[in-house]
Amino acid sequence: MSELSPIEAHERVIKQVFSDDYAFEIPAYQRPYAWETEQVRELLNDLLDAMDDPATSGGVYFLGSIVLIKAPSVNKAKVVDGQQRLTTLTVLLSVLRDLTSDQERRLDRGNYIHQRANPDTGAAARHRLLLRERDQDFFHNHIQMAGATSDLPETARLEASQLRLIENATLLRSRLAQMDESRRDQLVAFIIQRCYLVVVAVPTAGAARRIFTVLNARGLDLTATDILKADLLDRAGTEREDALAKRWEAVELELGRDPFVDLFGHIRMIHEREKPRSALESAFADKVAAFRGDAEEFIKRVLEPGADAYGVLNDPVEVRQLFGHEASRAVKSLHRIDNKDWVAPAVLRLWRRQPGDGPNVAKFLIDLERLAYFLFVTRADANERMARYAGVMDEFDPREGRPAPDVGLQLTEAEKAEFRTGLDGPLYRKSRVCRPVLQRLDEALTAGGAEYDHPIISIEHVLPQTVAPDSEWAGLFPNLPERELWTHRLANLVLLTRRINTRASNWSFQRKKDEYFLGQDGAVPFHITQQVRENLNWTVQVLNARQAELLGKLSELWRL
Repeated sequence: MSELSPIEAHERVIKQVFSDDYAFEIPAYQRPYAWETEQVRELLNDLLDAMDDPATSGGVYFLGSIVLIKAPSVNKAKVVDGQQRLTTLTVLLSVLRDLTSDQERRLDRGNYIHQRANPDTGAAARHRLLLRERDQDFFHNHIQMAGATSDLPETARLEASQLRLIENATLLRSRLAQMDESRRDQLVAFIIQRCYLVVVAVPTAGAARRIFTVLNARGLDLTATDILKADLLDRAGTEREDALAKRWEAVELELGRDPFVDLFGHIRMIHEREKPRSALESAFADKVAAFRGDAEEFIKRVLEPGADAYGVLNDPVEVRQLFGHEASRAVKSLHRIDNKDWVAPAVLRLWRRQPGDGPNVAKFLIDLERLAYFLFVTRADANERMARYAGVMDEFDPREGRPAPDVGLQLTEAEKAEFRTGLDGPLYRKSRVCRPVLQRLDEALTAGGAEYDHPIISIEHVLPQTVAPDSEWAGLFPNLPERELWTHRLANLVLLTRRINTRASNWSFQRKKDEYFLGQDGAVPFHITQQVRENLNWTVQVLNARQAELLGKLSELWRL
């Protein structure tokens, strides 16, 4: 009988995590660092909120768990899960170090990033965190090295993880430099002393993978709604328990387990109208007064009608039948964006609709798509999005004690201009934004109103991202700044129903048209790609005209 691998799991404050006890390494097989500015902005906001509001946070902040391959007697630790948080914390601490004016304190803060050699203990000089080999030198030179974040490189020619690192460092430096040094000192102390990670360490890769799977398993663990259900039925009493449980479970079965949990989050947002600052299972009863009352009334007046509205929102056929083709397109487009904060006002508007209210609901959904894409393209953070959507709900469902919103569903003229600027820039660099915008644009360009949902939709540059010196493209676009200006903008992008072929990137324009910009059966389902294939050549003049046309179409669609 084989012995089980020992598992160590400890709650650690950050000063214990970034200490001589751990020498973190990111294995080569891990994916690159991928956090974007939105996630980093949210982390910083959450840290500041927890620091400033100890009555709500308890004066601490929990950063989740990390899984390591680490023997009990050594500090070397390969990171199986937690790379994104450890890297982002290193960037944050590096920026805070470099903004510190007192030299002695700056050196002390450098200890959380770099381990000094200590002959007495045998500790060797090393960075606390080593990224994958391909990124480590860059990370050392531009983040970890003392003073590095004071002179960050330009992002124009950076890609992938290195671009993410510099964008996030730039964001953090901009935000933190605006603070008084005393507030930054308070933040450092809070992070080091009051922020926690659960560190799970096992000595073998196989055991680490099993732990990671268990920690991230779905479906068998208790959800927040399971806990809320138990509370509700306990208060309902034994006589009504079975009947109410069946009604609850009927809604859960209809929606599915994960969407059912999501629905409770949206119901909470409808009532709270602020960014959630505590767990759903612990805060729902406090924020949704009906849940504290009669159990049957909650199911009848909140859960079932809320689920009906949510179900409509997730059924494109029913949206089209009830509210028309354009509203259906708008809702389908909304589902493509990378957050669901827009769902709460949409559910509430469907929930509140009256007989004969179809045209007004259709207009609301179309306007909501415009607002959501403005927030999406300009990369508004979660706080900004939730505040705006709360204002939208306050407009048509005002609550006692809440002031009238300054802005709501409609965009201001300044916001329209900001939206147009965002669409006109290097959209491809906004990795999660580009494809949904291109798909929506393609639908708007299609005269017949056709919509395409192919299992593979990828984005290809016509003018390649990297131009070989001896290629046709170098001759067509000899001016490097001009080439860089156009590479990632709308006019230079097409949609394909195939995976990207990196070997095709430097093909000539004619060959790309004839062999690459096609569907599997030779036809091109995307109008935006058909347009490119109709051009005889690809020049700055063509790009200028195409950019104006595509921006004009988006401006028409979203009334900018």
